[in-house]
Amino acid sequence: MKSLLLISFLCCLGNILSAQKPDDRGARPGDKDTSIISHIISQQTMSGLRNSRPAYFPDKNLYLTDPGRQGFLVYDPGDKTTPDDSVMTLVTANGLRFKRNTDNGTINIKWFGATGNGSTDDWYPIQKAINYVLNNNTPGRTLYFPPGNYKIGRPLIIARLQGSSFNQASINLVGPSNSKNIATGFAQIITTFNNTFAIGIQKGKGILIKDLAFSGQFTFPNKLNPIQVDTLSFKEWTDRSSRDNPLSPYSGIVIDPFSDSTVYPNNSDMYPGLHAYCPAGFSRGGSTSIQIVGCSVKNFIVGVMITPSNQQNGELIDVIDCDISSNKVAYAIGQAQSKECHVSRLKCWGTTHTIFDNVSYGFKHGDGAGIPMVDGVNIASAVKQLCRIQAASFGGSFRNVYAEGLFRLGFVGGPATVSFEDCQIDFATQDPGIPYPDFYVLGLGTTFHDCMLRIYPGVPGARLILSGTNNHYDGGTTNAPPITVNLDNNGVYPNPSFSNMNMYYSGGILGSSNRGVIMGASPFRGSNGTGTDPLYPGNTSFFRDASAGVGVTYKFTYGSSYERTIRLSGEPVVHINKSNWTAYFKLAAVTDNHLLKPGDFILTSGLHYQDQFTGTYAPTYPVGIIQRIGHDTVYLQSLAYGIGEGMALHLYMNYFVNEEAPFTGDLAAGSNTIEHVQGVFPPVGSRPDIPMLPAGSYVTAINTAAGTISFSSSNKTRRSFADYTFINGYPMIEMYSSYDPAYLQQYNKTLIGGADFYRYDGADINSREFDYLISGTPIEKYKILNTNIKGDTSLHKLRYLPLSLSNPLNMEKQQHN
Repeated sequence: MKSLLLISFLCCLGNILSAQKPDDRGARPGDKDTSIISHIISQQTMSGLRNSRPAYFPDKNLYLTDPGRQGFLVYDPGDKTTPDDSVMTLVTANGLRFKRNTDNGTINIKWFGATGNGSTDDWYPIQKAINYVLNNNTPGRTLYFPPGNYKIGRPLIIARLQGSSFNQASINLVGPSNSKNIATGFAQIITTFNNTFAIGIQKGKGILIKDLAFSGQFTFPNKLNPIQVDTLSFKEWTDRSSRDNPLSPYSGIVIDPFSDSTVYPNNSDMYPGLHAYCPAGFSRGGSTSIQIVGCSVKNFIVGVMITPSNQQNGELIDVIDCDISSNKVAYAIGQAQSKECHVSRLKCWGTTHTIFDNVSYGFKHGDGAGIPMVDGVNIASAVKQLCRIQAASFGGSFRNVYAEGLFRLGFVGGPATVSFEDCQIDFATQDPGIPYPDFYVLGLGTTFHDCMLRIYPGVPGARLILSGTNNHYDGGTTNAPPITVNLDNNGVYPNPSFSNMNMYYSGGILGSSNRGVIMGASPFRGSNGTGTDPLYPGNTSFFRDASAGVGVTYKFTYGSSYERTIRLSGEPVVHINKSNWTAYFKLAAVTDNHLLKPGDFILTSGLHYQDQFTGTYAPTYPVGIIQRIGHDTVYLQSLAYGIGEGMALHLYMNYFVNEEAPFTGDLAAGSNTIEHVQGVFPPVGSRPDIPMLPAGSYVTAINTAAGTISFSSSNKTRRSFADYTFINGYPMIEMYSSYDPAYLQQYNKTLIGGADFYRYDGADINSREFDYLISGTPIEKYKILNTNIKGDTSLHKLRYLPLSLSNPLNMEKQQHN
């Protein structure tokens, strides 16, 4: 009972000292103020204690005063054999054993001789402390690192190797403060080598690494400017000395670095100097339930590496509130059984090639590698790509990723699929003098839910290169229209699909699931009421004009894409200047300049993607954005970084069209001007779909007073078109009213040429209101032959034909589709 009371009393004193001296859970190094307890316990140095022959009394206890090793010692009267280790047990000259009081479960690494002074090699005392915890079944399972810089000349290993097998290892390594946002008072482990790892964990079970900073020797990322980040290949991210072996990369923290030596293709694939940890024949069991919390990992080939070896498991590995920056790869997984591995609130504010990678490192098995569950990433640096992720057999998810400065999202996809949810991806600014990526998103089987994909468009014409087929975009926004055309096969392969995706650069909505209803006097201002719609197959827009008590509803259903592609003549030769990422080429046919204008995007096909994807053929590949045109010479800016000097290429001009108001007018043979125009005039520079003009022709001038629109090229059909209706995208148009066309014309309603017009029995309308359609029974059907703008027939008469209602539509069903 006296012994228990004594220990309890000493613990209370320990709390007092800890409050005064938080550096080591017992005393601040060099602090000699022990006046509070000097009258109730003795104070002694290590050498003094060893040379003493104390007569021990329960009411007279010991406090060790050696700088950095201060703390309570408790006499153990029952121990007569434990040797003096200068750390946890001290033996007096007369054989008494005094032992460290670790009732709070914490062991200070400075007790083992670590200095943290940034110059002394602290590897031996730290490893000694780790081994002590692993090999002793004591209450103290936490190693505490006081503030300081701990230089290590060899890797720290958390492992219990016995013979040819590993036993489970459990330990906590804890620093003084969160290292995600380092200010002062942090503990940093600095490697003086570049060929293994800072800390390796083999068959860990229930391990915590918390509030520690890890700094490596791979400082190559720190020396790169943003353009080098964008253009240097994965292989070129090397300082020619740091180890970049796929099975044993130089890393900050490695989970399960060792395997049976016989499975390695070569002995050189094992970590150098550590072959003894790879005995032949040991099992494939690996680590489970490891937390890495509040840590900083910088300047390694791989920041956190999960199972580069042939081991299994590597599961339930959580990386939480960490800063993993300025590495070649921030986080890598090497094998398939890494399940339920979470990354939460990750910070990457330093130059990095790839943040998440499950392809480049580890043994390759048929089922590929696992994918982390990511929730929260903040990227504010020069980063080449977010992902290189293959979902061969197991899927993954990325949520709440905020990125600015990304060159491209990277490759994501596979049969098992990957999803992105609620992410905001801001790609690198496309200013002049900066290269254009070969793609923004590449892969297949990937879904994007409510994500923002945004370019900082420093130049007109910036576009998103969404090269992956069979990807799906559901909700969310972009500020630049995607390029989805497949130049090689005219759409044989499926393009990405879009549903309810807000293209806020123009205020429209892209997608087959859109159903928008607009109340307004004019039905031509976009389905969300703020701007024009980009055209896309299945994009359906409803507009209602119920003014003056005479209702009419318009329904537009588009069957074509917003994207238009024109092949230029011949195979122009591209001449480039990579000092400012510009280029020029000569037109094979000068007349092609009538189809081009500044801001147009130039594409090609038949190239291969860059960097890690050189084996992947690109049916559509960017070239650059037209800066200006000088007669037969086209000058480009934002040159794509895979275009080389002197390439002779098939070139295509790519542009997009929006839903705009229809107009009517007369176009003579050989003329470039439409006369007698009625309707909303398109803006100069726009490209209305005019089938009589070569694709790509654009508006060069308008004269509203004269009622004319001039274009960059002429009508070459040898036919004249009078009273013709022009409307972008060639939509299927339906109109619904309880009044006939002639009556609506008297009330200044717009009737659109080409529309199918349905008149209802007003008495049968469910709502009993003329202004709320569509719910009644159609009684008449007409084909509107030409556009009649707001009832004005002064230039173009109203013309329509009756049609049969032999197969009347179910209007109630149409309303709810």
